[in-house]
Amino acid sequence: MKPHYETAWNDIVSGLTQWQVWTRLGWQEVKRRYRRTVLGPFWATLSIGMFIGGMVFIWAPLFKTDVSSYLPFLSAGLVSWAYTTALITEGCTVYTAGAGVITQLNFPYAVLNFMVVWRNIIVFFHNVVIVVIVVIALKVRVSWETLLLFPGLIIVGLNGAWMTLLLGMVGTRFRDIPPLIGNLIQVLMFVTPVFWLPGQLGDSHKIITMNYMYHLIEVMRAPMLGTMPAKLSYEITIIGAMVGWLVTFEIYARFRRRIPYWL
Repeated sequence: MKPHYETAWNDIVSGLTQWQVWTRLGWQEVKRRYRRTVLGPFWATLSIGMFIGGMVFIWAPLFKTDVSSYLPFLSAGLVSWAYTTALITEGCTVYTAGAGVITQLNFPYAVLNFMVVWRNIIVFFHNVVIVVIVVIALKVRVSWETLLLFPGLIIVGLNGAWMTLLLGMVGTRFRDIPPLIGNLIQVLMFVTPVFWLPGQLGDSHKIITMNYMYHLIEVMRAPMLGTMPAKLSYEITIIGAMVGWLVTFEIYARFRRRIPYWL
């Protein structure tokens, strides 16, 4: 199929410049999901917090690790994991969920993708309260490196944007993709150092080095623990964002106009 680069470019740029639309939609979606609840988005925070509280007293003794050092690692890892995986899973259904507006209105489809990223950033800042409480309670070291959380958040958001764009198209065309991705993420959760420490794997460090999810999490988790992320993690995630956007743009230019018909 002949690619329409200009149309795809205008769609993405127009969607990005209409930030007032997707930021408003993202905020409204968060409010809609938790309408008529007392805690609102903090229900997701409470859920993660209860999970962390229940798991830390099992995994810490299992790994022969002190709770005071394992709890910050687990908290920062799970909060980062929740943000990253939400971008992927919600990206698979971003266009099917917006079928009503896509089939009735003429607008940049990328608005929906940026809305997903923004909505999950909002939820992330709700969840990060858990890490703040743990850091204060256990007196975890806070330094200037902690501010690197914001560049890390942006890097993961840029990766999440192309992922939602690509998975949104594939998930619209093939409806088996969302459950498939959901199952793969469940497996990746145990392959990625979220519950266990990277050093516990011994000589099998290549499993970590080649794990893209690990690097996406590490650029956020390390700053929350007051340390500098590894240079390799920055290199892989930044290069991954550039390559991902190039590949996604090519595919988007070819198949964007088919999205309404797939719905």
